[in-house]
Amino acid sequence: MEWRLIDPRDEVEAVVELADRLYGHEADGIVGRDRAVFRKYVTLAAVYQAFDRTREFLAGCWQDEKLLGYCWFDRGGYVTYSTQEISNAKFHHIDLTLPVKQRVRILNQMIDQHILWASYCGIPVICSTSVRSEHDGFMRIHAKRGFTVNGSYAWIRTEDAVKGLKNV
Repeated sequence: MEWRLIDPRDEVEAVVELADRLYGHEADGIVGRDRAVFRKYVTLAAVYQAFDRTREFLAGCWQDEKLLGYCWFDRGGYVTYSTQEISNAKFHHIDLTLPVKQRVRILNQMIDQHILWASYCGIPVICSTSVRSEHDGFMRIHAKRGFTVNGSYAWIRTEDAVKGLKNV
């Protein structure tokens, strides 16, 4: 497996395809999906990060040139009662046809990347959420990593998350 930042020239379509094919149906009946709109935002994020690594983070996990999953984090989130910036995970999308152990390994690598990126950017809080109906396993993994989990929200102070990293 190889992790790399999503290249806006030739990897965006793989992100769009994985997201729409495996996760898109979860929004049906709630919001309308438009692959062209998603493609636009994935492309913009990939281009922005090529010039400013502190704005957004969008990386994919590849094996034999197949996208196994991708993670997308942003910054600039705040709660209405604090002035501390939060980095929110927009997506942790993993190919659901992969074996469970491989999906867990990939998710843990995504969480590591979120922690390292937020630390690099000086963002004091990390938040990860899920709108999926089945998010218990996702949240359990975050809890094992030291995140405070409230329903489908998991958050942690970045400095505490860094302490929990292995080999850092």
